[in-house]
Amino acid sequence: MPADYELKPNKKAFVTYQFIIGFIFSSIFLAILYFVINMFIQISVLYFAAAFVLLELLSYYSLSIRYSKEKYLFFRDNIVHKSGGIFSDSETELIIRNITHVTMRLPFVENKLFQTGNIRIESAGSGNAEIYLSSIPHPKQVYEYIEGVMKSNGFKLSKSKLIQQEQPSIIGVIFEVFGTFVGTLFAVAFIIIIETGLINLIINNSFATLLISGIIIFLLFATSMLQFLDLKNRIYNLYSDTITYSEGFLSKNYSFIPIENLSDSTMTQTLVDKIFGLYDVKISCQGSEQEIHFKNMINGPEMKSNIEELVNKTKSLVGTEKQQGRQQTAKKVGAQKQTTYKTTPLQADTGFTAEYRMEGKRTIVPLLIALPVCLIISFLMIFWVIIFIQQIIKLIATRYIVNPKSMEEQYNFISSKNKEFTNDKITGIVFKENFIDKWFNTCAIHFWSIGSSESIKFTNIKKSSKLYTSILAKSGIKSQNTLYEMDSKFKVADMLKSTLPMTVISILLIFGFALAGFLINPLFIAFPIFIVAVYTAVIIYKTIYYRKSKLTFFKDFVYFTRGIFFKEFYYALYNNIKDITTVKYPFSKFGSIKFNVAGEQIVQQGKSATIDSNHFEINYIADIDNKDELIDLIFYQRPSAEKILRIEQNIRDCAPEQILLSKPDLANSLFGAVLISVVIFP
Repeated sequence: MPADYELKPNKKAFVTYQFIIGFIFSSIFLAILYFVINMFIQISVLYFAAAFVLLELLSYYSLSIRYSKEKYLFFRDNIVHKSGGIFSDSETELIIRNITHVTMRLPFVENKLFQTGNIRIESAGSGNAEIYLSSIPHPKQVYEYIEGVMKSNGFKLSKSKLIQQEQPSIIGVIFEVFGTFVGTLFAVAFIIIIETGLINLIINNSFATLLISGIIIFLLFATSMLQFLDLKNRIYNLYSDTITYSEGFLSKNYSFIPIENLSDSTMTQTLVDKIFGLYDVKISCQGSEQEIHFKNMINGPEMKSNIEELVNKTKSLVGTEKQQGRQQTAKKVGAQKQTTYKTTPLQADTGFTAEYRMEGKRTIVPLLIALPVCLIISFLMIFWVIIFIQQIIKLIATRYIVNPKSMEEQYNFISSKNKEFTNDKITGIVFKENFIDKWFNTCAIHFWSIGSSESIKFTNIKKSSKLYTSILAKSGIKSQNTLYEMDSKFKVADMLKSTLPMTVISILLIFGFALAGFLINPLFIAFPIFIVAVYTAVIIYKTIYYRKSKLTFFKDFVYFTRGIFFKEFYYALYNNIKDITTVKYPFSKFGSIKFNVAGEQIVQQGKSATIDSNHFEINYIADIDNKDELIDLIFYQRPSAEKILRIEQNIRDCAPEQILLSKPDLANSLFGAVLISVVIFP
């Protein structure tokens, strides 16, 4: 199908300009590298020159190939980005109704030389830019064209009614820039005073050191001034159907965010912000790391309130393209044909409201139980005191609020944070109870959202007889008849198969140490006995644990429960489950089923962070191949309990017809290994 509009980058900006910039930085880097290496090893400048020329030739050739493959195609309801390199080709498709954020950047030098710019288009469900239009001619016209295409796909974007206009406070901007400047200045001053490290190693000359430090300070000051002017020129406009903002002093950025695909918002204040009455508002655009920060605002609460009101009144367009023209027909079940189940809007309860706080005894008693152990092991007391103070502060400063159309978590102490999810953007609800909660009749509730990178957690709140029912009703989840149930069928043999590499290693260790015990020293026998004891304990625990693991399908939602001492109850609507992954254990008919729920969370692991999809998983499901097909039919057709039993008995006859089967090409998989082996062993 021919595209409505086709676009390529400007060749001079995409190839020539990028090559010149890369050439300059490569030259500087290579000169520094040559200087440092020659302090230790004398190497001829010809080797570096030859390597530099080869790298630059390769760089220019690579840019030329990339340009020849770079293409942007605009269709009626989607955008396609074709790209590639010397050894690769790729194609990215973006559904227009899933667009959450469009940004146009006009780089100062490039725009002045070639009148080009870059456009970044982000989509729901991903933290990265789905499509990046690089060095395109007439960027403003393309920016307006994208806005027009979005309007034709259901977005309003009229910008007819301005509700609020904001700019960052000058005081806040000064503090933000000043903090960065002073921190780096102290680092440079430390180098000047101590005169150690790399500067003395390279140039053992105090004047040279001062000169380099002066240059660094000047560059830092210039960068800080540019940052100040950039932040000062930000303007946020909140319209009835769009949020727009512009920023930049030399390089300009222009963005618009359709209200239709906004998810939720968070407002924060640091201690300094509180002193000067400043707020940061963060809005989420239905995807992890798709959070946009409006910083250093005086009217933050008003901005947050207005955004939440607009989000509550506006229906999301994400995924609605799937509903157009969907009249697929499945295979016969008995004598009837089943059409794809058409979802009807659920009636969410807006009448129930409540406010909760952390229950004091439930929060403090576990710490008091741990106190004697910490008194005996004295170094643990430091951690105990820190945790105790943190829990007391949370107890005093935290509130959990159930609003008519949203869930809210408020924290207000030295700093403050107000996080709110609208109910229609909540994709999963998890109730958690442990053995301590049983003593105090308390629980925890976690809410997953399609837009936020963290969940709202109601922690240690008092549990009432109708609490769970009332909370679920806020998302339209109400009591229904059971369609189908799956239980975990734990077996020792399948446990060993599910962790086959570890099982093989354990068996080898057991026999190895047992043999060493007979031949070398009887003490070696203790290790295999220990391994067997550990496996025995694990088997006993899992036998009990998986008796409590159950997956239940209802007409509109899926329910999953697990746990002995730490119980968890998961609820998710079918429409919020984005995909299902089944894993079959080696040499077994058993496997696991993982339900990925819309939304992702950033999991901090030390200094690094990973993105983890919201999910729940049931293990040790018998006849996993047929269960995979059966779940698909339940999702797409939502048959009655009686029909599900008939489908299960004739699953192969009822499964959808396979249209295409494809496997990875072996040559692609082996090419890298063969190439490396030829280089290493010519």
